[in-house]
Amino acid sequence: MSAPLSVLQKAERLQAEARRLNEGEKGEEEARRISQRIGGLHNELVALQRSLRIARALMAQPAAGDIDLSGLDTGLAAFTRQCEGGLPPNPAFTRASTAVHKVADRIAQDSQEAWRQWTQAQLAALQMARQAMLSLQDQARAKTLHQELTKTARADVDAAVITLFAHAHAELVELLETAPAPPEGLQTLLDRLASGTALLLSDITDEEIALLRRVDLDADLEVRRRRT
Repeated sequence: MSAPLSVLQKAERLQAEARRLNEGEKGEEEARRISQRIGGLHNELVALQRSLRIARALMAQPAAGDIDLSGLDTGLAAFTRQCEGGLPPNPAFTRASTAVHKVADRIAQDSQEAWRQWTQAQLAALQMARQAMLSLQDQARAKTLHQELTKTARADVDAAVITLFAHAHAELVELLETAPAPPEGLQTLLDRLASGTALLLSDITDEEIALLRRVDLDADLEVRRRRT
């Protein structure tokens, strides 16, 4: 980001130059024009910097995918040349601002999609069947953490949200690892129940129901009569 920032610094120096052109109304108008255009370009560069911080924070997480950060100087090379030649015209500012906006928007969208994929993978990898093997106090904490993770995963990505998710996920993983291995078949059964597909009571065997009772998970299930 050093190149975009140096471009902005050059543009800001041009604002002072515009004021020195003359002491009359023309100089004041030129200074106002440059000031407004600089403000617009500055806002786009700030948005680009924010998108970069989020993307880099996400890529720093374990197992997170890469995000394309190319094209950061797109549209600024021509603007730099026009800064060297004097006061850039309005279209030069417009082209530079538009180019920066497109890059920032692309990185932001890619980061949001990468965030969705990463959080879903992290949630799916949790061994939630171990929750039933914890003490009642630890079960309550594990349930709270899982709810927080699920909620956070639905939020728009930013650096604070990434940190919040990472810390809660690490705590939940550590908590689940303290539990003994769950009975055979429990994780598979829980995955079936959480798949989103409605199951009939006839789809669950007596052995599976007994298994749920044995680990005190029967109270987490709801049975309703289907309307006929």
